[in-house]
Amino acid sequence: MASYRYVDPISETEFPASFLAADRHAQVGQQRLLTATGVRLVALVSAAVFGALSLKSGHVDLAAFGAATALIVALVTEVYLLTVRPDRHWYAARAMAESVKSLAWRYLVGGRPFTRGSEDGHHADELLLRRFGSITDALRGVVVAPPPEGGLQITGAMRQVRAMSLDERRHAYTMGRINDQRSWYASRALLNERRAARWSVVLAVVEAIGLVCAVLKAAQVINIDLAGVAGGLAAAGVAWLQTRQHHQLASAYAVAAQELADIASRVDWPETEAEWAHFVDEAEEAISREHTLWWASHS
Repeated sequence: MASYRYVDPISETEFPASFLAADRHAQVGQQRLLTATGVRLVALVSAAVFGALSLKSGHVDLAAFGAATALIVALVTEVYLLTVRPDRHWYAARAMAESVKSLAWRYLVGGRPFTRGSEDGHHADELLLRRFGSITDALRGVVVAPPPEGGLQITGAMRQVRAMSLDERRHAYTMGRINDQRSWYASRALLNERRAARWSVVLAVVEAIGLVCAVLKAAQVINIDLAGVAGGLAAAGVAWLQTRQHHQLASAYAVAAQELADIASRVDWPETEAEWAHFVDEAEEAISREHTLWWASHS
């Protein structure tokens, strides 16, 4: 048996500067999208609530004023979403980050097209930089995420891992990429499944309350249009679910986790650099497939 030292997986802080920039940009875009969407939905529900009330102070209907204010807030956020397009920035930046990350892992462990053994000292580096440039060019005009000042596209830690033996690189790839992604997809699949189930129950309760309120209003037990408020709440819940896509994500992440489990069972099979390069290529294609489908469904 070969003797080699196991190393800790490389930290993402040692990844290419373009990955760090795109990853940060994607997080900001996602947060802006969710915040703006949440504000808009809350404003619309608030308008429905104020519309069901009558709060007069002298000749002024405070409820109508509140409804108008809420609708103005909803309109402003809608204009923001349509003009700034934080969703587009989020999706494009995430696609860029994952593409750069996949190329970095191929380079790190000697996967295709960065197979160890045949290239000269700078061939793999030059090829990686060209691939990074192609990704940036493809998303130009969408992602505004300059690399951090002083950041490198090929770090010393990346070159250090690439220079290791096949067994050391196999261990680094297993722990830092396959197992990491497998754990992430599995946990996110369970999380989204639980959230989808929770939201289904909440929406069902809101709709039931709306039905009861409608019956009570029809029987003239109450005079407030609470059924309309419940309907607004239900509609806002459905719109939020469409933004978060818990059902779709739970299914997609579960499939990805299973595929990575299959890949993990074959990680020890490759014995030569050529076989290993082919294995890494297949693994990265499988990992990238989910991101590609996600990007296609959002763009």
